[in-house]
Amino acid sequence: MFPRLKTHWRRFQPRNQHRDERAIPTRDHKKDKAYLVRQQQPVFVCASTDMFDCAEQQVADLLQRRPEVKDLEREIPKLQKKFERTKNPIDGLALIFAEAPRASLAQIQMDAHPHGYQDKRARLFELIDFNDSIVSTVLAFEPNMLPFFAERTKQGTDRMCRRVGAPCFSNEQWDAIIRGLSLEIAVYLAAKNSGFYVYMTSRTQDALGVDLQVQDPESRRYINIDVKSPGAFRRRLEQLVKEDRITEKELVQGDEQSYANILNGHGQHRINVVILSTLPDKFGMVENFQFVDITPMRDMLSRLIREHGQRDNEFGYIKD
Repeated sequence: MFPRLKTHWRRFQPRNQHRDERAIPTRDHKKDKAYLVRQQQPVFVCASTDMFDCAEQQVADLLQRRPEVKDLEREIPKLQKKFERTKNPIDGLALIFAEAPRASLAQIQMDAHPHGYQDKRARLFELIDFNDSIVSTVLAFEPNMLPFFAERTKQGTDRMCRRVGAPCFSNEQWDAIIRGLSLEIAVYLAAKNSGFYVYMTSRTQDALGVDLQVQDPESRRYINIDVKSPGAFRRRLEQLVKEDRITEKELVQGDEQSYANILNGHGQHRINVVILSTLPDKFGMVENFQFVDITPMRDMLSRLIREHGQRDNEFGYIKD
């Protein structure tokens, strides 16, 4: 009456989903090469009209979800080359924000080991690179934006440091950095606007205690300058006395004339350096990275070149 049912189930076997690889068509990549073009960096477009926000966003877009300091370090060489090429202040700010975390860590190590440690030279160069980026960015800025530079840049560096878990610069550290670089930039601009040739030094020269070189275009004589605030100038002279590199009498003379001429370096790499104190009573105040009146600094530079200038064809270059 009913059809006879089978006494067992047939085992389910799925169909083979794997195709024969020989049957899958492949394209000839060699033919594509004829249509490929040179790779280009994408143009960063920021929705904000604020350059500080755009620079910070430019760096943030390079990072992964949980970034670390090492992730930023990989991007720094690219950002350096980009800023060198464009001279755009936004690219300069982006470079500052990217370098800030490792610079803050380097500053901690330098403060903790003032008499030196194993990686001191490498960490010193990290700080010098950071300072150089600030100087180059300030020089790329329009003058009307400079009053906001220090505060807004500090805010951006703080956010970037927190983003990667690095300590932020303290207000004291940041003020010291900006104050020192403001004086250096002010001397640079005073020399440039007075008709001198001026050269901002490389990291090797900076490590030798040279911030900039100033040359008289007529005589071709030049000087190496280490720019100091009055307090830093006094501490430097006292250190030189302890090292028996200058006498107490020369310290007093340096205080009176606001400069000291010394030899820096070792062996065959010794160079003459003028340590210059930017005493406000003598040179006036610095506002927005410039002297209010450049005349006193112009006269001092003329005197220094006349009395201590050298002509050895190494203006703009110092051997490592």
